[in-house]
Amino acid sequence: MLPTDVLDSRSFISEYLRSEVFPEIAPPPYGDIRIRRLSCQKPVYLFRETARDITVVGKSFKYDHIALEDAWEHAEREYLNLSLLRKEFGMNGDSYKVVAPLGKNKELAAMLVMERAPGQVLDHYIASAIFERRYGSLFDRLSHLARFFSKLHRNSQTDRPLSIDAPSQYLNKMLDSLIKSPLGDFQRGSIEHHAAPWRNNPGILAVDREVIAHGDATPTNFLFHQNKVSGIDLERMMSGDRCWDLGFMAAELKHHFMWRTGNAWAAEPFIGHFLWEYNVDHQDNGGTQSFRDITGRIPLFMALGLLRIARNDWLDLPYRRQLMREAKRCLKYGLSSSITTARW
Repeated sequence: MLPTDVLDSRSFISEYLRSEVFPEIAPPPYGDIRIRRLSCQKPVYLFRETARDITVVGKSFKYDHIALEDAWEHAEREYLNLSLLRKEFGMNGDSYKVVAPLGKNKELAAMLVMERAPGQVLDHYIASAIFERRYGSLFDRLSHLARFFSKLHRNSQTDRPLSIDAPSQYLNKMLDSLIKSPLGDFQRGSIEHHAAPWRNNPGILAVDREVIAHGDATPTNFLFHQNKVSGIDLERMMSGDRCWDLGFMAAELKHHFMWRTGNAWAAEPFIGHFLWEYNVDHQDNGGTQSFRDITGRIPLFMALGLLRIARNDWLDLPYRRQLMREAKRCLKYGLSSSITTARW
């Protein structure tokens, strides 16, 4: 169902697509336009023109209680982020790219229109590995995802040092959010205790330079078609540590295997493979950051990613507590191994 509180009718959408979006893809005339909702959680739609089989995706930022001005700000930000990565940082290639923004319209519930990326999301291959034992397919997709991130980070690396305060600020944000949930202050004191030594060892975090990070590295934000990867949902794109992407994806892998199998260690071979493939591609293409330095920071960002996942109230309470305990273990044991590796 379309957000009719903002949109007059489906004909308004069709008029906009015919006049401003489709001409960028193919000349008129155009046939009927069919609309299908793609997400039950957010207003994301597939628009298909039947005569020429033109398909695009529309994402409305105005939903629930979000004010239109705020929604429009988010739509414009993602439009600019996609445009920047494609035009300035080479993320418009045949193999590894972000989707092309095609238009934006404030009156259409602050809608951003983008090209449709072919293929399946990473979550499809995770589920296939878990339930059908198609491990090779997941390993292969993780290799390509590692190269996607390597290209993004390599092309956008700057000379600016990393902010050692950013992870602490994000940790406080996650804990403040979790304390408002049924979890209360579960594990908060212990997590803060084990996070403190990371703040006291800035050398571990200060060995790299800023890159552009995707900022929302989840298994549903990357689509795979043959040997190609397309990134979507760049609203949270940021300048910062490459481990915002690498550590958060590692946390997602750990979560999805643990959630579906009950085994907290089942994802380890896939996490290790993903990080190793990133390092190999990064070094082969002139990257300067070593595998030792990157993996030394991963436990901290995995912990942040696990805490972010624990905020999802559709997960049952005992499992959310397990995610918080896993985050604490990353902070507790990850630092000691990082220091040992750094001294090796």
